[in-house]
Formats: sequence, structure tokens, C-alpha cells
Amino acid sequence: MFNLIKNELIKIFKRKNIYILFLIAILIVIFYNIFEKSISNNIINIGEQYVRAYNQDQVYLENYENLNIDESYTDILERVKLEEYAIENNIKYNILLNTENQNATLPSDARILLMRFFNNFDIIVIFIIIYLASTIIYEEYSSGTIKNLLVKPHRRSTILFSKIITTIFVTLFITIIIILFQYLIGGIIFGFDSYSLDAIRYNHITQNIEVMNLGYYMFIIFVSKLPMYLLTIFVTLLLNIFINNIGINILISLGLYILSNINLLFNNITKYLFIYNWDISKYIFGNVEAINNNINMPILISSIWIIGIIIILFVGFRQKDIVNE
Repeated sequence: MFNLIKNELIKIFKRKNIYILFLIAILIVIFYNIFEKSISNNIINIGEQYVRAYNQDQVYLENYENLNIDESYTDILERVKLEEYAIENNIKYNILLNTENQNATLPSDARILLMRFFNNFDIIVIFIIIYLASTIIYEEYSSGTIKNLLVKPHRRSTILFSKIITTIFVTLFITIIIILFQYLIGGIIFGFDSYSLDAIRYNHITQNIEVMNLGYYMFIIFVSKLPMYLLTIFVTLLLNIFINNIGINILISLGLYILSNINLLFNNITKYLFIYNWDISKYIFGNVEAINNNINMPILISSIWIIGIIIILFVGFRQKDIVNE
């Protein structure tokens, strides 16, 4: 098993495309930080900005049903609670993670951009995951090297398991590296001082402001993203078993991610689909209401889907006529 995983890692890191994708990701992070710095330079009187935003958002809340507002009531409520907290505690930095009042401008800093990492760059992580999972089996078919693996004393389930472990490991590795780049780039551009500040969130479930260590906050958000990353890996691998077209596989997997953010088909049946439950991070602070208002439901649904897809994946891989590819 160890040798199989080692060989898979060698094959992945020999690909030029993986370095190109990584370089693109880093460039996007750099340009995003530079852009945020460029629009944060001339912001003064942060306390007044919070007061202005709070007064305006209160009006939005009180007249929400009569106003044509694109934002959800939940987002505005979260913003109001954070603005109120900032005013009461004389906070002079940006604590509005998800939304900002367009009538008041608050500065960015390295801490808030790190907290927004998954909001801004989840699509990059997902695309890299899809690329890895799409190619790790497909290239074995197209090059014929899968036959060499089968000649050796390796069970098909062992071969597939090694590919799954390799994909998960590389996904975690690359994601952590990109997060560290955001940490360094944000610190270099904005200064590292803000990293000493706490992460502040409004919890819609408890209706309280929660203050926590920045490192702990990033850890729980990262862990809560893992079901989405794992399901993306398994679904993409499953598509490779049944569809021998890497382009179609990437489009379908990417389409599922995009659909999960639209909630276009959300009803009593489709709400149990994995794409509407796999991102546990949006349920932690109650930004999105979980099924039956129970945060354990998305975890349970995602777990059931993971087990089901893994079973189909292994059965399909064992039965696929690989020798004649």
C-alpha cells in the first residue's frame, strides 16, 4: 500500500499542470490582497463608519418586507449585531466577515482576509480537487498503465484505496499551503499585527457574539469544509469509473459545486442531496438554517452519502473492464 501511495504522489508531482494551477492560485491570492489594500488606504473614522452602517442597516431590518433588497434578512441581521458590538466595544477594525453595508466603508486587514479565505477561494480549492480526482484514474486508462498495476499482486480495491488516500493527502497539503500563502501575503501587505486580534462572529443559533482565537476559528472552518472536499473527490472519482471523458467529468463536478451555492432546487426532497449539506461551515454559526434546525443533520446526511458513494465507487472499479481499455 505504501509503495502504491508513494508512486501516486510521484506521478502527481511530476505533472506540470498541478504547478500551473498552484501558481495561478497564488497569483489570484496576491492580486486580491493588493486590490483590497488599494481600496483600504484612505479610510478614516472607522467608528463613525460603524455608526453610519448600523443606523442604515436598522432601517433595512425594520422595513425589510417593504424594500427591494437583494440581501437576505439573516445577512443584514448578522451585520447589525456585529456593528452594534463594534460600537459598544469601540472596535476600530473590520469585523464584518460575510457582508458590508455599501453606505459605509470599513478597511481590510490581514486577519479579516484570512478569515475570508474560504469565502473567496473555495472555488480554487474545489477546482484543484476536481483536477486531481479526474486525472488520477483517467490517465491510468488513457496511458494503459492500469494494466501494469493489475499484473502485479495488487487487489483492485487496494489500488483504488491508494488513489483515494493520495488525492485526499494532496488536497489537504495544497489547501494548507494556499492558506499559509494567504497568511504570509496578507501579513506582508497589511502587516502581521492584526493576526493577534480575535475572530468575531455572530451566532444566529445562540443569538450571541462569539469571540475566539483566530487560529482556532480557521481550524474549525477548515474541518467543517472537509465533507465537501471528500464528497467532491468521491463523486469525481465515481464519474471517472463510468465516463471516460475528463472534460465532461470536470464540468459535471464543477457544476455540482456551483449548483450547491445556488440552491435552485431546494425543497423537501432535494434538501437531502449531498450538495446542499456538504458545506458544514455555513451551519456552524447558523447563517443557513439546517434541516429541522439541527446542525447534526448536515453531518449525518453527508456521512451517509460518503459511505454510499464509496461503496458504489469500489464496486464499480472492481467490475470495470480495465484490462480491455
